[in-house]
Parts: sequence; C-alpha cells; structure tokens
Amino acid sequence: MIRRALSCGALPALLAACAASSSSSVLSATDSTAIRSVQVAYVSAWLADDTTGVLATLDSAAVLLPPTHAPVIGAKAIREFWWPGDGSRTKITSFDWAMHEIAGTQQLAFTRGISTLAWTYDKDTVHQVSKSRNTNLTVLQRGADGRWRIARQMWSMPLP
Repeated sequence: MIRRALSCGALPALLAACAASSSSSVLSATDSTAIRSVQVAYVSAWLADDTTGVLATLDSAAVLLPPTHAPVIGAKAIREFWWPGDGSRTKITSFDWAMHEIAGTQQLAFTRGISTLAWTYDKDTVHQVSKSRNTNLTVLQRGADGRWRIARQMWSMPLP
C-alpha cells in the first residue's frame, strides 16, 4: 500500500498522515536511530566511492527527484544517472548531510536537511571541481526485512 501511494504521487497526504498519526504508530527512537544510520551509511558509501554501498541504502523501487530533471525511477535508472557508462567519472570528495527534521510512522518516515557536497568530474580531457549546498527531502520506508531504505529523494537547486 505504501509503495502504491508513493508511486501515485500521494506524498503530501502521506507526510500529513505521518504528522497526524497516533502515538502508537509514531516513529520510535529506535527507528530514528536506524534512519540516521541509513544516512551515515549513504554518506560513507559516497565518500568511499562504493557504488554497491550507495545502492544498498536505496529501496529497489527508489525514485530520485533531481532539480531540472525528470524523475529517475528504479535501481537501474539510478545507477545510470549517477554512474553513466559514458566514460565519465564523478568522485565525491566531501559530503556533509545535516538532518534538521525527522518524523514519520513505524513504516514510513521523512527527513529534511541541508547537504553540502564537493566532487570532481572527469571525462576525456575535461576535469571539473564543483561544490554545492542544497536543501533535501528524503522519504524512507521500512522493507519487508525490517530495514529502513531510501524510497524517494529530492534536492533543491544550489543554495546561495
């Protein structure tokens, strides 16, 4: 049901339901810690240049919502978006993800924060060094195995 609602664009209603949920289904401290662990694993995998580690933090049907791009849907499309087979190479050199809000239920949660990234991009003779600071919203869901994974992730255009 959660996956269907997320794919149908019902995210605002689900987030409102998270905020208004009864205390028996509110995100527990253990779940909050587990969600923060997903964040740590995600950042650590990017810094280690570990594609498998990054993808392991994502639900198999995850959707990225990058600014100025169409949604990137599913593991195969995400892999191609972040690690294209065109000979280019992007390496994250620093990554700070400050989580300012976390809320949800025992099955669905969201985080809001600010990410600051630095990276290099190389392709053929092109070498670029870039930096960005963005607002982000991440929706996580508990899988059948009980583990939290990123289901939806969106970020803003760079902040000033």
